[in-house]
Amino acid sequence: MLPDPEDQAILDISTAVSVVQSRIAKHGLTLKESADFGLFETTIRSTEDKYLMEDFSPRFFDLHGATAFWVAAFNDEGKVVSVQAAKIEDLQDRSLADHWHQQQRRIFADPNPDVKFGNEHAHDAYFMRGKIAYHGNLWLRRDLRGSGLAESLTQLGFLIALLKWSPDYLYGLMAARSAEKGFGIRVGYRRFVPRGTHWDQAPDHIRADDWLVYSTRSDLLGLAKSIVRAAAESLE
Repeated sequence: MLPDPEDQAILDISTAVSVVQSRIAKHGLTLKESADFGLFETTIRSTEDKYLMEDFSPRFFDLHGATAFWVAAFNDEGKVVSVQAAKIEDLQDRSLADHWHQQQRRIFADPNPDVKFGNEHAHDAYFMRGKIAYHGNLWLRRDLRGSGLAESLTQLGFLIALLKWSPDYLYGLMAARSAEKGFGIRVGYRRFVPRGTHWDQAPDHIRADDWLVYSTRSDLLGLAKSIVRAAAESLE
C-alpha cells in the first residue's frame, strides 16, 4: 500500500518545525504560541519597537484560535526578543486585491480624509483567491539580527500556518530594500511583485514602497522538504 501524500506532507511539515525549533533553541531562546491577541498587544507594547499592525489588533478584528496565532521568542532572562503573527482569510468570492480595497480603505482612509487608497495594487493580488494567510508584525531585537535567527523564526511562522491551515497562499508585505537584498527568498517566500497595496497618499506609519511577497501551498511544502533534507544531509 502506497503512503498517503497528505500524511507524508504532515510528517514533512512536523519534522521541519522540529528542525527549525532546534535551530532557534541553540540561540538560547524559548518559544510561546498563543491566540490571545489582547496579550499580543501587551507583549508588543513592552518591546522597543512597540508597533502593533492594525491587521493584528483586536480593536479592528475578531482574532481567535481558528483564524490567527502569534509566536514570541524569549531569552534566558524571560524577556521577549521577537514576535510575529499570522491570520487566515477565506477569499472564495473575491480576490486579495478586492479584499485590500475594502479592508484597508475602511481602516485607514474612511477615518482620515488625508489618506487616499489607490486602485493599482500588486498585479498578482487580482488573481489570488481561496484560503490566504497573511504573515506580519515580525520583529527581532536589533542585537540579534544578522545571526540567521530572523530566517529561522520566520520559517517557523510559515510552517505553523501551513500545518494549521494548509493555505492556498501565504503572503506578506516587505520593504523593497529587504526584498531586493534577498531576505524574502531566504525565509521562504518564492514569488515577488514590486508593488504591494497601492496608496495615492499613504498613512504616515505605512511604507508606500512595499512589495507583495508570497508562496503557494506547493512552495511552502517545498520549503518544509528542503529544511528536512538539509538537516538530514548535515548528519551524514
